[in-house]
Amino acid sequence: MSITQAEALYRLQEIDLILVQTQKRLIEIDTALGERGTVTAAEGEVQAAQTHLKPLQTRSRNLEFEIQSNTTKMRQADETLYGGRVRNPKELQDLQNEIQSLKKRNMELEDSLLEFMVEVEAGEATLAARQAALKAALAAWEAEHVHLLDEQAKLKQGQPDVLKRRQQALVDVSPDSLKMYQSLKPRKHNQPVALLVNQSCSFCRVEQDLAIIKDTRAGQKLTTCLSCGRILAYRSG
Repeated sequence: MSITQAEALYRLQEIDLILVQTQKRLIEIDTALGERGTVTAAEGEVQAAQTHLKPLQTRSRNLEFEIQSNTTKMRQADETLYGGRVRNPKELQDLQNEIQSLKKRNMELEDSLLEFMVEVEAGEATLAARQAALKAALAAWEAEHVHLLDEQAKLKQGQPDVLKRRQQALVDVSPDSLKMYQSLKPRKHNQPVALLVNQSCSFCRVEQDLAIIKDTRAGQKLTTCLSCGRILAYRSG
């Protein structure tokens, strides 16, 4: 059974809406795939923790090196002091003074090192926690990434079939009807056709006058809603 031009346009609109919704979703997916807000924030937190920790670690290592150096100097001075090679009283006194000075310096350095080690441990704990948070954020993003890619692939895979259905639907649409449809489409937010339900437009719900109802049901020509201006289609049964 042949269908009216209005009904043919309504079928075309149903297909076009699928294409519009598919394209909108593909754009959303592209945008989502490009967004790494949570991951970027977590990466920033890790970087901040590393920036805070690095000078503490450097200072701790420098203190350790200085303590080791002073310890070596004390051992060498002690060996010289008790080795019997130095007999001059002033030189012996100088060696004793040097050893005492190095011991005092090392005690100060060890106190400082202890304080820095506490800060380093706290910094390392913070860094480890933030690295764990980053790992979790990456895992979550990658899981969503896989999901979105799968959805994207399915949408793209289905597009040729929808386009084929559109070509088939166009067979029943006359050039004049298509021209009117295409003209109304951008102004009616991709929905230039509405159904006549009972005696009202399915889109704006406004009741139509008897002449429009009669012409729409007859389907001999395209009629438009007296309120929203959309093409009216009638489906019996």
